[in-house]
Amino acid sequence: MSWTGNSKIFKTYVPGDGKKPAPGITTKGKDHIATFDEAAKSDSFGAIMQDGYIDISFDDPEMSERFLEMAEANEWRCLVLENPDNKHIHTYWKNEQGGIKKLSSKDQKLAVGLIADIHGGATYIPLRVHGVDRFPPDYDILEGEDYQEVPEELLPVNTQINLWKQDQGGRNNGVSGMAVLLSHDKSKRFSKEQILRILNNTNNFVFLNPLSASELKTILRDETFAGITETPKLNTLNGVELSQMDIKLVEFVIEGLIPVGLSLLASPPKYGKSWLCLDMSLSVAYGRDFLGFKTNKSDVLYLSLEDRFDRLKQRAAQILDGESLPSSLVLGIDSATLDNGFIEQLEEFLTAHPKTKLIIIDTFVKVRGEAKRNESAYGVDSREAGVIKKFADSHGVAVVLVTHTRKGIDPDDPFVNITGTYGVAGAADDMIVLTKQKRSDDVTKMSVTGRDVSYEEFALTFDKDHGKWMRRSDSFNDFMARTEIEMKRAGYLIGNTRKTIFKLLEDNGGVWSGFCKAIIEKARNMERR
Repeated sequence: MSWTGNSKIFKTYVPGDGKKPAPGITTKGKDHIATFDEAAKSDSFGAIMQDGYIDISFDDPEMSERFLEMAEANEWRCLVLENPDNKHIHTYWKNEQGGIKKLSSKDQKLAVGLIADIHGGATYIPLRVHGVDRFPPDYDILEGEDYQEVPEELLPVNTQINLWKQDQGGRNNGVSGMAVLLSHDKSKRFSKEQILRILNNTNNFVFLNPLSASELKTILRDETFAGITETPKLNTLNGVELSQMDIKLVEFVIEGLIPVGLSLLASPPKYGKSWLCLDMSLSVAYGRDFLGFKTNKSDVLYLSLEDRFDRLKQRAAQILDGESLPSSLVLGIDSATLDNGFIEQLEEFLTAHPKTKLIIIDTFVKVRGEAKRNESAYGVDSREAGVIKKFADSHGVAVVLVTHTRKGIDPDDPFVNITGTYGVAGAADDMIVLTKQKRSDDVTKMSVTGRDVSYEEFALTFDKDHGKWMRRSDSFNDFMARTEIEMKRAGYLIGNTRKTIFKLLEDNGGVWSGFCKAIIEKARNMERR
């Protein structure tokens, strides 16, 4: 399929005169707006960039080739157009965060050691010059991706250090000098990790021959980065200031269980979490106790993203035992993901339903997006859970995020078994985990902990007839101990030992004395009959 322009990067196309706009054409304002097809009728034509994008161009064919190798190795998301006459390239990036503030048509040294011209604003970008096309792209993003902000490697730096095509004799001084320069650059505040990545790219793609890994590690030792950051000042209050501070108490939607903020609810699959969530939703919507905990009545949004409306209706009827559903409970069975508007959907919902204080997302996996390039599993978990927590905190609502647990990594700590990395648990204010020793057990342990909730373990049982979880005790261990005693007592009441003693009393006129051996022998005789 032929290339027909790029509406993300270019806002309009204009007829040209060689490498310049046609006479009378201005690249500013909204004059002479044309589509790609209209402009392409000319022998020469070009494009005008959108606001927030820049053009970083390399006027050296070898440097252009090295850049392309670097871009592919780092999986950078940019557009690259080549001038077929001289093999020079133009690369296009987002610059919405203002990483590059100074634009110049003169050579600028970049942090990685390449040399480039940087254009932005209303710059005319030649796409065809006297019948010679500079498209289709040599390099572009994949379908569904978006262009990225300018990487730190391509930020301009003010230096006399020359890194391009350095070989023996210049590489060591170049790397160490650039490391010191970048670590002291207060305008950009490069992190140590960024500097190490930049100079690894320098070594691999800018030097004529790269240093060995051990040589590079020796040069980039910790001492090199001694001045990388200034020590931040401590944020402190003295005792009087703290005592006079007006601190708002933690707000609970369910007292002692679900505070405003982000809560996790986890268990293995098919444990009845969705029954628990629906009952929680109904309890808060009606202002009724939930598992023996007091609720603060409010509107509720329950996103049951693995369910159907007919099943929700049937389950709600079972829980309510004929009572009607409240209008203050809103239910949904689908949503966007965090990549394409989920938070915006929640914000729009709160605008329309401002009395909502509880949002249940069942389950987390249904709203998760895609990992970014080179993003670790921990980074993904922390970012996505952090986005939801930020939403909850900023709007003063409680969000319950439902997820699963893995098979016991640590049988003594149920919270360690929550699916994912510590990035998810680290973002949560409160965690609730359901566990059983065996799936067939009638009693479920509900473990609760959090920043504003004390660690507790409760015994729960599920009433299948009414579709409700019931809290049986304030202490799981006490309940299990009492249950064990009751089971032993029941076993004794129906057991053979008790029957044997009563038989001995009956046979001896209500009085009998003897040894245990006699009871055992009598019991055996009774069993033989």
